[in-house]
Amino acid sequence: MAEKDITEKILLSYADVFADCINTLVYDGKRYLNPGNTQPAPTESFYKVKKPRNQFCDTSRYLTEEGTILLQYIIENETELEERQILRKISYEGGSYRQQLGNGAPVYGVITIVIAWTGKSSRIPQNLHTLLLKNGVPQKHLEMIDDTKLTVYHMNNLSPETRNLFTSDLGFVADYLNEGNFDSRREQEILHLDALCDLMEALTGDTRFTELANEFWTKHQKGDAVMACEYLDLLEARGEKLGEKRGEINGETNLSSLLEKLFDLGRSQDVELAVRNPDARAKMFKEFSIPSYRDHK
Repeated sequence: MAEKDITEKILLSYADVFADCINTLVYDGKRYLNPGNTQPAPTESFYKVKKPRNQFCDTSRYLTEEGTILLQYIIENETELEERQILRKISYEGGSYRQQLGNGAPVYGVITIVIAWTGKSSRIPQNLHTLLLKNGVPQKHLEMIDDTKLTVYHMNNLSPETRNLFTSDLGFVADYLNEGNFDSRREQEILHLDALCDLMEALTGDTRFTELANEFWTKHQKGDAVMACEYLDLLEARGEKLGEKRGEINGETNLSSLLEKLFDLGRSQDVELAVRNPDARAKMFKEFSIPSYRDHK
């Protein structure tokens, strides 16, 4: 869980990826943000409960114009959404507004989105009023309470139209989570190889991603472009080898299981037949409900 959180933060910490994420999800692809008009914003804010405490959001950047802050964007990564997620959003935004209270500079707005990386569906309250009603606050009192909405984007449930708007390495992740591949991005350059591969392994458990990053590292260090097509070709080749190796291991295990059953039943003639005759062996696999290589071809 912690590893996923860290790798998500690392990829989104790059200015081009952060800007692409906001442009795509918040502004429907309009290129309002870019690495040139954004800068890192603090991820730590403070509050007091008997004694001073601090809190950290995941990733944050300012939108600036001629040195003046216009907006602050906060991106929260979640593997499991919390019932009171809306309070977390209010807390982060409140921390930012609190810091603006006495600094004398122009006040800027804060926009917070939540990216959900889990495949689990969630029915958490999407606004403050819903959470309050769920916790027993009478409807008649809600009109006096400012409402706050929660915006959640499920990365494994984005439409093709939305995913096509991504121009950064985040598009590889979104495509893979929704399609199981990123073939449509074969001609796209991978800019943040390590961060992308680390996140892909954390999300999928597939170690091939980081193994391949090591193979491309020298080229990446020299400043040479790493195109997705090269990466995909090696990824597929590695997958085929892995599949062959697993097939060999499974085949040996299944044959051993079949021979053991035949020996236990005293069917010595069938033992030789199983070793020498592929068709007879396939029938025996079926007889004992043992998966055979043919079943997976």
